Amino acid sequence: MQKFPLTQLGLFCSLFLTQMNITAQAEDLESTTVQEQKKSANKQKDKQLEVISIFGQRNQLSTATGSAFVVGEEALEQFEFDDIHRVLQSVPGVYIREEDGYGLRPNIGLRGATTERSSKVAIMEDGILIAPAPYAAPAAYYFPLMSRMSQVEVFKGPSAIKYGPNTVGGAINMLSRAINSDKKPQTEIDLALGQDNYQKAHGYFSQTKALAGYGDLGFLIEGLTINSAGFKELDGGGDTGFTKNEVIFKANFTPSNAQYYQIWQLKAGYSDEASDETYLGLTDADFIENPERRYSASKNDKMDWEHYQFQLSHYIELDAQTSLYTQAYHREFDRDWDRLNSFNSSRSMQTILTSPETGINALFMEVLKGERDSTTLQENLLFTLNDRRYYSQGFESKLLWDSELMGADLSLDAGLRIHRDEVERNHRSDQYFMQAGELIFANEQQQTTTDNEDTATALASYANANVDFGRFNITGGVRIEYIEGESHDYLTGERLSSSATVVMPGLGVFYQVDDNLGFLLGVNKGYVPNSPGQDDSIDPEESWNYELGLRYSQQDLKAEVIGFYNDYSNLKGTCTFSSGCDQTLDEEFNAGEVDVYGLEASFSAEFELTRGLTLPINFAYTHTKSEFQNNFQSNFSQWGRVESGDALPYLPKNQISIEMALQHENWRVALLLKHIDAMQEAAGDNTELAGLWTDEQQQVDFSSWYRFSDNFKAYLKVDNLTDETVVVSRRPFGSRPGKPRQATIGVKLSF
Repeated sequence: MQKFPLTQLGLFCSLFLTQMNITAQAEDLESTTVQEQKKSANKQKDKQLEVISIFGQRNQLSTATGSAFVVGEEALEQFEFDDIHRVLQSVPGVYIREEDGYGLRPNIGLRGATTERSSKVAIMEDGILIAPAPYAAPAAYYFPLMSRMSQVEVFKGPSAIKYGPNTVGGAINMLSRAINSDKKPQTEIDLALGQDNYQKAHGYFSQTKALAGYGDLGFLIEGLTINSAGFKELDGGGDTGFTKNEVIFKANFTPSNAQYYQIWQLKAGYSDEASDETYLGLTDADFIENPERRYSASKNDKMDWEHYQFQLSHYIELDAQTSLYTQAYHREFDRDWDRLNSFNSSRSMQTILTSPETGINALFMEVLKGERDSTTLQENLLFTLNDRRYYSQGFESKLLWDSELMGADLSLDAGLRIHRDEVERNHRSDQYFMQAGELIFANEQQQTTTDNEDTATALASYANANVDFGRFNITGGVRIEYIEGESHDYLTGERLSSSATVVMPGLGVFYQVDDNLGFLLGVNKGYVPNSPGQDDSIDPEESWNYELGLRYSQQDLKAEVIGFYNDYSNLKGTCTFSSGCDQTLDEEFNAGEVDVYGLEASFSAEFELTRGLTLPINFAYTHTKSEFQNNFQSNFSQWGRVESGDALPYLPKNQISIEMALQHENWRVALLLKHIDAMQEAAGDNTELAGLWTDEQQQVDFSSWYRFSDNFKAYLKVDNLTDETVVVSRRPFGSRPGKPRQATIGVKLSF
């Protein structure tokens, strides 16, 4: 594998400029506005530079030509969620499949895009794709801690073509903390304790200083650790918790004597996790009796990973109308997941857990629980040591030009990405047997089950134009990707290569009826590339996506209703352990034509009850339906034998989120209510989990804070206030609960 030394790695920021009352079409370096003064060569008045996020800060999305949603810093701090699942539960058009209760390995989908490991959504931090290998292996085994994010942006529709490669559902961008632009140093410490031995320690220090004659130098150092003993109970005792750590360093330099205004930024980070997590769930009967139980056979399961990121960016204003933003990046992710995979038998774990009292399954269940010793080779337990190494690196450059044309504001931007990523898989299997409730190494020869390497190289470009006529705001663009893939199976010696070129156009229109009301219309081509090594019969995932809606805004009241329709010419499924699949790992399957359509609605308002006391309300609703358009039989475990009209699994018909709060200058209390309809576990029949559904979810989260002074703030939050216990999924193997009630108290000190 070709590797680049860490000292040579490229690196990031996330800044981009826009000056138009339209969809802010730029990625940026920071989530908050940075104001700097500069003088032009002819000593004209100083010009203010606004470094913004993808969506920008001025128009607050009111004239955006596509569907977009922002979870701001205030909302993130209100509930202090560590779990991205909980952060996104108030965003319409987002679908979640929980797995471990803490969101350690998120399953996120947008507008029908499969939730499996968030692999079909372009997920970014500061505008950079963060999947371990976004093209070759996009499953989100790495995910940053939300406590160090200042904003989360979700966008769908035509604007998705700018970010790619996955454009079927949309994209999610998380903005990390900005460097403090003031000359005064800024320090904050956040300490929290909670149930299940939850502990959080978070702190950062940031300052910008003037270097006489050279410019301004700013930096930020941030550290965060979160751990918990876990809420599950192992038979016979043992750990079920996790520990996650992150350290981030940023440095900005703004030269004062350069001909053009510019900013350089270096960002470097390290993070790790050790979690005693398992893919093994429970039978339905055992779930009813004790949903927090874990069988003895999962006692040795553990995930360890390390993640490194290095990014360098440069922003420059070439003139009053033209800006250039360039970034280089490199990420490495190493993970070892040692866990129970199956018995030494052809019978799958899912079959055993779904029918635990049928024939030999009852004997296997006794071994899983440690109630009976293994007596045959078939009753030996296979533990897989799933080691993987990833890297992702590339170079992006984006040019933005603002001008006027025949009385209309015109914005043109274009970008180029050169990217390469790789995954090395080395999976081995050891045998253990159960004896007196303990796992004993069987001293059998270790078997190598997977030893391969997948590499992807991509050259991507896009061009985008926005014309604002005042009433009409039109955005049109196209993305072109050329992708080469190579797969090398070291066990068989087989080498496979592939290449593809795809053109993804998009068009969005916003018509402003008056100062408060507008209509939007959009269409774009959706695309998800094939992973390296797929059979020639496997087609990429492609769709045409349409949206039509209206947006209303007046003072403290905002509302949006959007109907969407995704017309898939081909939907794909991918065989992974996390999907409960026991076929060839990462094998992909065609489903042909599928329709996904629905309605997204959001409403926010703030009512003044008395002087200084307000009642903020936020409401989000998603209605979704899906239909396969073909009859087929698939080996993909989530499909099986499908008939035309069957619906996609893990796609709830209705989702509702309601947040209500009482807010004062020095305090706030809030309730967040979430409803998710039951979801079917498989699309058709003739497959495991056919006919089974998750439970309907009704969840309430509580949060409050009180500010004692400008420097001291205390907060109390309770996740799952009613302690609701439901089956959130039966994948990978068996019934799984969400997180039970967890109360947390914390303090924040700032200087």
